[in-house]
Amino acid sequence: MNQLFGCLMVFQFVVICSHDLVNVPGWTNGQRVQEVIGRRKLLLVTLLNAVFPGLAAGTALAYWGRVAPRVVSDYWVLYCAITAGSAAAMWYVPYLFGASDERKAEYARMYAGTHHILPDRDGNPRPNLLHVYFHVLFVITLVVSVLVWLQSR
Repeated sequence: MNQLFGCLMVFQFVVICSHDLVNVPGWTNGQRVQEVIGRRKLLLVTLLNAVFPGLAAGTALAYWGRVAPRVVSDYWVLYCAITAGSAAAMWYVPYLFGASDERKAEYARMYAGTHHILPDRDGNPRPNLLHVYFHVLFVITLVVSVLVWLQSR
């Protein structure tokens, strides 16, 4: 279970750090995100966003195949819960309950031309397919982190 968590955490670290910086037609458009947010701000946000998953991925690799100390497994669960909760707050709350016109326009510009599977809800921000995959990854990683945490007790 520890190795599975390590693989998931490294993968999560890579996608969190790279997805807004690359262009994959239909999936992500880093150039558009940079235009809306600004290149310098995007790089700064990406760097800051890399710290916590980097710590989780690094410690997962450091304790590969071994039981991690309680403080480390506690951090993994806390980090994964915050990540899944943040994704829900950032995407599904505005999608379900609405957002300001400014936020609707910003998200529409950043994610135009990407695949969406959720139906439009009055122009509310909605996660594109790539973000839905990320959110599934976050939930799976959270579940595995809890299982690792339980095994270490």
